[in-house]
Amino acid sequence: MRTNLAAASVVAVGALGLAACGGSSSSGGDTSSTSSGKKEGKAANIAVVVPAPSRYWNEPWAAAAKEAASKGGFQGQFVGPPGSQVFNLTQQNALLDSLAAKGINGFGIFPGDAQGSNAEIKKLSARGIKTITVNGCTVDPTDALFCVSTNVGPAAKYQAEQLIEAVGGQGNIALLTSQAADTNTKLRIDAVKEAVAATGGKVKLVQTITDPGTLQDAKSQISALLSARGKSLAGIMSTSENPSVAAATIFTDNAEYRRIKFIGAENSPQVMDAIQKGYITGTLFQNTYGMAYVAAYSLGKVIKDGCTVRQDAQFQENTQTKKLVEAGVLVVDKSNLDQYSQGFESLPDDTTKLLDQVNTKVLSCG
Repeated sequence: MRTNLAAASVVAVGALGLAACGGSSSSGGDTSSTSSGKKEGKAANIAVVVPAPSRYWNEPWAAAAKEAASKGGFQGQFVGPPGSQVFNLTQQNALLDSLAAKGINGFGIFPGDAQGSNAEIKKLSARGIKTITVNGCTVDPTDALFCVSTNVGPAAKYQAEQLIEAVGGQGNIALLTSQAADTNTKLRIDAVKEAVAATGGKVKLVQTITDPGTLQDAKSQISALLSARGKSLAGIMSTSENPSVAAATIFTDNAEYRRIKFIGAENSPQVMDAIQKGYITGTLFQNTYGMAYVAAYSLGKVIKDGCTVRQDAQFQENTQTKKLVEAGVLVVDKSNLDQYSQGFESLPDDTTKLLDQVNTKVLSCG
């Protein structure tokens, strides 16, 4: 497994994030200038908002918004969905409108729909309210300043390649992926198929299961998969929390399945414990905390400090947008578990790099 990222202090990350931005020509933002030529903004009141309840988001994003606000001198909060429905665009838009009416002037959002969320972002932009998409991007053209996210296609391909390596480069594998309504699901499926195709037929993707949204349903799906294909499967990977927790629990309770290599996603206690005990192979960490921190930090710089997005901003891109600030991923296994087993799902070194990119290559604050 690749272990090329080392742990670092989250506090140190926050301190670095308050460094001055670099800058040249730029566009966007409501700013004025002092007699010294330095741009000034206004009070920033920022919310990071998600379209579905999840342990993956809730605590890390709440902590990230709070710390970024504390260090950046603005107001920041985390807001989850008001109801039980998940990835409900109408519900999310109503929530954003309500928050805007209460004074929120900067949003970091996981979009409820890659296409449909653009209309709401445009409406907010027309009112001078800034948006950065987080952990999922909207499709260009978009009024979002940019997207801070895992590049989910390459990330899923990397995870699949790690699974292929773990099974010895041959055999049948299955994919447990995110909810069908998740903007990232198709990207993940396509990427896994690409990794499998690169084996020239030595590895076959024999089944793909989308997450129905509940842990119990995920357990039922995986139990059915193992009952039907358990003897012929060499490996399974999951890109979503519920199937990861369900599989970790099943592998923990049923020794007969532990010969199947399993790489999950995220850092649920059941997953981390199963890795420690050798029942599953590993799990894919995204930089959950860091993405929300960088988004909140960037909104604070734009709104409060009058920074703007550079005309020559250096972004990465994916199939949805050319304005991507790409967060890293890492498969955590028993060899590097001690570095990442405590606290939020976070890759601090990656956050440091993201903040440096924002400060020197994305925002102009001069």
